[in-house]
Amino acid sequence: MLGLCNLALLSAQGPLDGYLKGAKTLDLAPSFSFLSAKTFLGAQQQKFEAPYRGSMLSLFAEYGLTEKVDLVATAAAVFTANQSGLQDGGLYIKYRPVYAKLKNEGKLGVLFGTGASFPLANYSPTATGAIGQKATSVPARLIIQWETPLGLFFNLTGGYNFRLDRLKEDDIAKVRTQNPDYQPVEPVNYSSFLFKVGLPARFYYLDAWIEYQYTKGGSDYKFNVIDLPQAYGVRYTQIGGTAYYSESGKLGFYLSGAYTINGRNTSQIMRITTGIVLKFK
Repeated sequence: MLGLCNLALLSAQGPLDGYLKGAKTLDLAPSFSFLSAKTFLGAQQQKFEAPYRGSMLSLFAEYGLTEKVDLVATAAAVFTANQSGLQDGGLYIKYRPVYAKLKNEGKLGVLFGTGASFPLANYSPTATGAIGQKATSVPARLIIQWETPLGLFFNLTGGYNFRLDRLKEDDIAKVRTQNPDYQPVEPVNYSSFLFKVGLPARFYYLDAWIEYQYTKGGSDYKFNVIDLPQAYGVRYTQIGGTAYYSESGKLGFYLSGAYTINGRNTSQIMRITTGIVLKFK
């Protein structure tokens, strides 16, 4: 059974948030996650019993190229009893053209983000342990973040994701050896929306978020029918949060978690992540 989800969401934080690091500043954040699920969510609210357990080693890196531009890189390897190794990664860029003071109302930042996510290895998305769809996608993000005088911030992020990958004839031919009537459907673009509230302070950082991904079209999982998960249209609502602590400002520790509330063509995954953040100036 599959474990389709978005590796960017399963990491400690999304690759395109509302903060910049500052010029010539590098953050490295290795993390380790525990993943589990009991249910696979199909189309039209169908549920399939599909126990899943695995772990994930991730690396997040962000470098401040200038005061207005950051570069971001992500990579992840998944480990289960059936499949282990590298899966998806990404390279991204963030640009903040607006960071304005609002008199007594704090600051407002407007950012744009894009990049690409792609498979780092030739993993099988049909095997237990696959978290991604072996997709190649290009996001276009608009990020609006209000930092209040009390210290709280509110983040609203919306985006559209272009799927560039296409089904391979060899893969289609392999499916048709077991499912002669298979009619391939190419991967389709999807939208995503995030709302986050957080509190950064001198020694700690806290946040909570909810994210929604919507895909119109695409194919659907069918029980005991051989097909290509790469073409599935994935929808989900996921909630999560992060707690971070650092005394020196150069080394920090965090604990985060996430849970998929509902969806289409995705496992109902629970994630617990622990990691460290190393800051270099």
